[in-house]
Amino acid sequence: MTSDQNLSEEDIQKMAVSHQQMEYQAKAISQQINLVKESINDCDKAIYTIIGLEGIKEEHEMLVPIGSGANIMARINKADKVIIEIGAGISVEKNSDEAKQSLMVRKEELAKFHEKLQTDLNELVDKIKEIEAIVSSLSEKRKQQSQEPEQPQVPMQGI
Repeated sequence: MTSDQNLSEEDIQKMAVSHQQMEYQAKAISQQINLVKESINDCDKAIYTIIGLEGIKEEHEMLVPIGSGANIMARINKADKVIIEIGAGISVEKNSDEAKQSLMVRKEELAKFHEKLQTDLNELVDKIKEIEAIVSSLSEKRKQQSQEPEQPQVPMQGI
């Protein structure tokens, strides 16, 4: 950026608009980060559940969460088969080991995406702080200039 002493009102307006846009972007990225974290947690829960179900005999009864703190009693018919959604509303049946592997791959991809989003957010925050520092410095200088008393012009005599 140019020296903050040489900024025109138009430059300051452009910086204010950029600052606001960056704040909106940062908020959107933060929301994406939270959604990715939730997806990673879902993968973990699914992996741990598959591990927990290994070795369970058929017709085993258990409570199954259905959301909002509600559960139903269900019987497990095939604990060694898992149906996994692969996208676009399509699901496939896999054995426990294949299902765990698929979920671990999905979790790794989400972790990489999370890392990229976090890097993007950090860069954006740095830019926002840079703009804020420039504006703060400029504001402080203008405040000091407005508080300085004007020196009276005394005509020089005898020169």
